[in-house]
Amino acid sequence: MENGEHQAITIAESDSNQELPVRSTNEIEESTNVASIIHMQRRLNEIRREGIQNLKERQNAFICKVPQSLIEISSPRDIEREIVSIGPYHHSKDGVLEFESYKWQFLHSLLSRTNQPHDVHLRQAMKELEREARTWYTEPIEMSSEQFIEMMMLDGCFIIELFQQVSESEDSVNANSLLFRKTWLIQILIRDLLKLENQLPFFVLERLFNLSIGNTSDLLSLQALKFFNLALPRSLELLKNIKFHDLAKNHLLDLFHSSYLPCSISSCNSSNIQIRISPNLINLCTSSHGSQEYHPLSNQSMPCVTRLRLAGIKFRPQKKINGSFLDINFHKGVLEIPPITINDFTSTILINCVALEQCSPQGSSTYFSEYIAFMSCLISSGRDVTFLCDDGIITNFSYNDLQVAHLFRKLGEKVVFNIRGCYLSKQFREVEAYYSSNWATLRRTYFSNPWSSISVVSASVLLAMTTIQTIMAILSYKVHHS
Repeated sequence: MENGEHQAITIAESDSNQELPVRSTNEIEESTNVASIIHMQRRLNEIRREGIQNLKERQNAFICKVPQSLIEISSPRDIEREIVSIGPYHHSKDGVLEFESYKWQFLHSLLSRTNQPHDVHLRQAMKELEREARTWYTEPIEMSSEQFIEMMMLDGCFIIELFQQVSESEDSVNANSLLFRKTWLIQILIRDLLKLENQLPFFVLERLFNLSIGNTSDLLSLQALKFFNLALPRSLELLKNIKFHDLAKNHLLDLFHSSYLPCSISSCNSSNIQIRISPNLINLCTSSHGSQEYHPLSNQSMPCVTRLRLAGIKFRPQKKINGSFLDINFHKGVLEIPPITINDFTSTILINCVALEQCSPQGSSTYFSEYIAFMSCLISSGRDVTFLCDDGIITNFSYNDLQVAHLFRKLGEKVVFNIRGCYLSKQFREVEAYYSSNWATLRRTYFSNPWSSISVVSASVLLAMTTIQTIMAILSYKVHHS
């Protein structure tokens, strides 16, 4: 035992007496740097792989944040939810939790319709859709799986039950419902459900609808549009005749947007040339049809209402053929524009539909952007708005004329659209051609006001009298000499 202990001590002592290699400070720092670089490269490769995977998953994302360029010119209430949060972007933010109790009440009402005692089957359905639903959003979702599933179920069921109660309210079944006793609340709910950042994927709504109401073709889409009809009315007959299978339905705003497509859509096949409307480039929107090169008719943009009136162009309200305010027609010096009411609701609609078009894949429809571009050309001041109000084209209950002009002018500077595929390219071209015609030039130059007209008439009469006097003098001279 003593020999073992002595041997262990001897070995330990011999090891401690050996000279260890001494590393310089530079060598230690260099070794540390190499290790750090290797670690960073590994982490970058992991992030790159994760990024590529996320990019592949989100390449078809349809629910995005409103672009900063539109945020800068918009009111927060046009973009952010006011009373109800739908989807993850504004979930659990201040001011939305007080409405959560309504969602649970609506979930209970929906379950009562199907005689289901609990929501287990709905949660299971949402769990199956979770991965795909997350990829529908362009922004990362910082929510646990359980939170995300409950959010989809609760928000989706709230929307479906809301549509059911609106449909039944037509027969006064829910006339005493708290929501229907507060008409102002319905209006705000409609605005909230048509905001780009406040959306659920439509396939989530369809799954919940099928599980709770039944697999009835197009009924969900019809009920959604009937709900929005409370704020922007269209005939029910028109809504029922919509071919829903032809509409884009990525979410509720997308459904609403695609249901307002104009009748007079250009049939030309055009290249995808994107242009941003600005004060210096706005004249480019007067594009030509077909494959011909685009040549602007003048160095100026399409004139505003005030100048067009001086050229003899008349403005008339056009009857909405398909309930859309996007259909604009120009014929024989008369510009027909469907009437539109400018208020908080239409402001929200225009901003969010333009935001949707800017976030959509290239080649998607940009009819709202093109409409904004056209109207921003017509409206450059409050006086232009006044003329359009007098003609019955614009009604502004909550905005004054200057605010309406500001809305269209600021939006017009931000819109992006395909100039060759613009559905209003024919109207742009024809209006400017009429404005540049000889008769229109003569009219605005010499007949723009009563005094100019009097001067022209007086000069014409004086010229005629002088001519007659000269002729009489010549005839008198000839008679005298003969």
